Amino acid sequence: MQTRSRVSLNAIRVFGTVARTGSLIAAGDELGVTAGAVSHQIKKLEDELGVQFFRRGHNSVSLTEVGTRFYQEVAPAIALIERSADALHRDENEISVLASMSFALRWLIPSLDRFRAICPDARVLVETSAYQTFPAIPAADVSIRYVRAGEEIDGWQPLCGDVSRPVVSPTLLAKRGDGRPLALSTVPALRCAARNWDWKLWCETTGISIADLTFVHEFDTDDAALHACVAGLGMVLAPPILTARETQSGALVAVPGCPPVEIGTYCYQRRSETRMVRQFCAWMAAEVQNYG
Repeated sequence: MQTRSRVSLNAIRVFGTVARTGSLIAAGDELGVTAGAVSHQIKKLEDELGVQFFRRGHNSVSLTEVGTRFYQEVAPAIALIERSADALHRDENEISVLASMSFALRWLIPSLDRFRAICPDARVLVETSAYQTFPAIPAADVSIRYVRAGEEIDGWQPLCGDVSRPVVSPTLLAKRGDGRPLALSTVPALRCAARNWDWKLWCETTGISIADLTFVHEFDTDDAALHACVAGLGMVLAPPILTARETQSGALVAVPGCPPVEIGTYCYQRRSETRMVRQFCAWMAAEVQNYG
């Protein structure tokens, strides 16, 4: 009986890096080899398996259907091997956490002292992304991401609902008030979500026409939009977990007559079962109940 030759695990690792980065050059930089060496490994792997994993462009590569299916199957194994190897060199009290930049800046980092109070030996490594989406197989021990209302993602546990309502600087609000009921159209609105999906969902749920809102500025993160909101540039749609500091200090207030609406959920995924990681997740789940 003819036996198939063993596939190089290093070639699989190279394939996974190219699939994740979408670039031979970027993969080579990450692996510490030339783009030519990466291309050679990929070509050898494709020849051995008799398939084509990538479509080659001038300066980029993209996965074929076969390549996408293969990556989905091998990526969890690659991540498991990397985590296992990393664990050999890491202290058991160390935790890596991946979160969106806004969530990390506005809730996670300011809350870490409270975690250290109950776990004084813990060392948390915080990694941030400017966006709410993450790789299919996050490498961090704990990953926190955002899921819009109506979406479902396997393997992620709900952490805290995003019950958002418009908030505004009281200074800007005072300029719009003269004793009469506030017209929402008179308060400039700020955008910080792709295609304005959050305001659209809030308006659909509350029965307010989005055409009645006046949008003036757009920002790429919730944190940037909230800084603009404090500066009096307009109102922002945001949940208490992101605005607690400003609402407690009086820098931001809820826009009168605007109800809160649950437009999404913050979720987390645990990819390590160390004692410290379990303690961190239990603390985090309890801590966010103050903002539910």
